[in-house]
Amino acid sequence: MMRSDCYRLLAACFYEPEKDVFLEEKVCDHLADLLTAAAPSAVRAARKMAAALQEIDQQTLSRDHATLFLGPFELVAAPYGSVYLEEGRRVMGDSTMEVARWYRREGVAIAVGEPPDHIAIELEFLSFLARNEALAASGGLDAEAERCRQLQARFLTTLLQPWVPAFCAAIRAGTANRFYRALADCLEEGIAAIGRLHGTPESAN
Repeated sequence: MMRSDCYRLLAACFYEPEKDVFLEEKVCDHLADLLTAAAPSAVRAARKMAAALQEIDQQTLSRDHATLFLGPFELVAAPYGSVYLEEGRRVMGDSTMEVARWYRREGVAIAVGEPPDHIAIELEFLSFLARNEALAASGGLDAEAERCRQLQARFLTTLLQPWVPAFCAAIRAGTANRFYRALADCLEEGIAAIGRLHGTPESAN
């Protein structure tokens, strides 16, 4: 479940921030612990997130989250894959529809009012696949575990990993907030490291 939890905690950090919840549930500390095995190069960034969270007040955290990811005018760091993968920085492009097809094939419904290629939703989908892989493996369902592993590798390397560096660069260029700058480093390093663990995916069903 280690990879599943890594993806889940990273996803949580891109939703509307609640400092008290993050601190109470030790989100950044748990993320750092999990990344020690899955993506050690990202651990330092997770520790920086935890330290920054202690010093930043809720109002600043919410304001900077909105400035980066919500608008209301220009998005400083649009959290949608199609903006980076499509010509003209389009939202709801062909790549968005492809992500939606992946969700439908795996029986996943989106419960938040965001496009399917929102960074948090894509990370939660990978968490879902990683959790299913672990459950299948623990139940002796080797073929299903392998199918889920290959699906993760394919989704990660074709639909998420290609736009993460540009997204993270936009975050770092668009804010002085130390929590979100460290989150950008953590995401970029973590996704790259997990991608290396997967290796080159074989064809998946």
